[in-house]
Amino acid sequence: MASVKSKKETSDKTPDKRIYCGPNLPGLNQFAVINGQNNIIKMHIESCPAISKLIVPINKLNHTRLKLAVKGSFEQQKYMEIMNYLGGR
Repeated sequence: MASVKSKKETSDKTPDKRIYCGPNLPGLNQFAVINGQNNIIKMHIESCPAISKLIVPINKLNHTRLKLAVKGSFEQQKYMEIMNYLGGR
């Protein structure tokens, strides 16, 4: 008889998918779904650590988008840091 896996067992093997909520960057578009980090993402994060703060679990997307619209919120500050990084390139 085949065994049935519990949701926890299944989710433990599912890759940790995250989504980028910042502005478009060369090689990284806004709302891109990410599995791990590639060299382009690592390069951007090394130059602008704020980028890593806007790579969030997919289930936090709506919350993060709402916070981006709130002037002075943590998320909006990080977005502006990334915009400054883009302007200084």
